[in-house]
Amino acid sequence: MADCYCKYCGSKYSSVTSLVSQSCSRNPAGSGSRHELYEGSEKDQYTCKCCGSKYSSISSMTSQSCSKSPTKRHQPTL
Repeated sequence: MADCYCKYCGSKYSSVTSLVSQSCSRNPAGSGSRHELYEGSEKDQYTCKCCGSKYSSISSMTSQSCSKSPTKRHQPTL
């Protein structure tokens, strides 16, 4: 199986079970919230669905703020 990534922070896990069992500090739901699965495929470049900026990884994208996003962080397109 392919690696699984969190859509909020880009952390990589080997299974969905291990991904969703861990808390994510960038989840907009707040403290103690879990990682959520990025359901898109692995790509060479990721585009923010709110502003169109491009990044080489989900983790580098989600670490930056986005003025057009309701969560104030870039969000990867699928």
